[in-house]
Amino acid sequence: MAVKVRRLTEADVPAIEKIERQITKSTRTSSLGRNVREQLKTAHAEACLAGEVDGAFAGFIVGDIRPWEFGEDRDVGWVKTVGVDPAFQGHGVGKALGEALLAHFKGKGVVLVRTLVEWHAGDMIAYLKGLGFDRSDMIPLERRL
Repeated sequence: MAVKVRRLTEADVPAIEKIERQITKSTRTSSLGRNVREQLKTAHAEACLAGEVDGAFAGFIVGDIRPWEFGEDRDVGWVKTVGVDPAFQGHGVGKALGEALLAHFKGKGVVLVRTLVEWHAGDMIAYLKGLGFDRSDMIPLERRL
């Protein structure tokens, strides 16, 4: 399958929400759509990418560049979310999207890219390892209120 990578548009949001529902089985996908719409209005909208196969929307990846992050004195790229339509999983869509986002970051002079993944998300960890990610020296902490 040949994957075409392009910038996301607001018209893609319903397809993003559909993929999110298919993957997570959640009915609360409108918050993702709202967040993507907001990201598309920022200076980093070019880090929001869509993957198409034969003209069909097959997946998405949303990134961001932050000018400082936890004591870093350089720009840090972030992979915020990624999703591939289950019908296209295993066909290189995620890899094409991930590589395109990493190339975008590199073109912007970013040398460090981060993301967060839940421990039990083995498929996502494997995907990110395939893109060259590895464990970080940082430890995420959280507090529920």
